[in-house]
Amino acid sequence: MTSDKQEPTRENASHPISESDVRARQKAVDFAEASANLSGFKITEDMKRLGQRYITGEIDIDEFLAGSPGAALGHDQISR
Repeated sequence: MTSDKQEPTRENASHPISESDVRARQKAVDFAEASANLSGFKITEDMKRLGQRYITGEIDIDEFLAGSPGAALGHDQISR
């Protein structure tokens, strides 16, 4: 993610997670974004917000993936 991202918090967490889980989720989302960028894809602001919700525990991985319509096919949320 970018340097202007919000610091992960758990105050709105629907799925309470530990601080180490927050850090692991942040690392995973950062890696995925960097990988997509290196592949020539642009992550939309909606996907960045969805990633932040996942990082903070507001949603779980299933909800994150469900909120990414067409992502597996490269449509809608990810664009070149």
